[in-house]
Amino acid sequence: MNQAFKYTKAQRNVIVGGAVILICITALSCVSSFMIYREGFADLPYIFQQALALFAVVVVEGAFIWLLYGFTRAFSSVMERAISFLGMAFLVAVMLTNLVTHFMMVKHVALSPFQQSWIDWGAVTVFIVVLLTTLFVTLADPVIRLMRLQLRLLGKQREKEIERQAEALEEGNFPKEIEAEARETGPLAAGKDRPRW
Repeated sequence: MNQAFKYTKAQRNVIVGGAVILICITALSCVSSFMIYREGFADLPYIFQQALALFAVVVVEGAFIWLLYGFTRAFSSVMERAISFLGMAFLVAVMLTNLVTHFMMVKHVALSPFQQSWIDWGAVTVFIVVLLTTLFVTLADPVIRLMRLQLRLLGKQREKEIERQAEALEEGNFPKEIEAEARETGPLAAGKDRPRW
């Protein structure tokens, strides 16, 4: 069975080559994203400006790598794969916008109104989209979904059990568990008022 899933040497070379290309493109995008996001923290001291810009790059590029890895290796449900694909498409568009905008800024080419708006406030919305994508992928996880269903089932079972015990108490029919507990604590309760010595 395992032999059927082993890659040939040529397939491994293709996978390694694709990974190298993705790493190089992501590295280029990191530089452009850093320069774009750094301007948004210009009101802070230099150290915090650089650190927050680096953090922003990690969020954007790290989310892309996480979604790509999950799509190819981990995500199994249709919902997970659909969300991750849409997230990757969005992040590719973000990286492309950052690359083009940064190159135009360096060459002193006039930016379009969209690019100016992107620098002013658009790039910041990426963090919210990444947050929502991460949240939706987590909620769509089949294991998490099964755990939620199991907890819901256990809650309903416990609720029915409590309702049954309450009805038995109202009718004067004590459940066996309560009677057994009363028998066990009865001697203790009876001897509670006796002197200890």
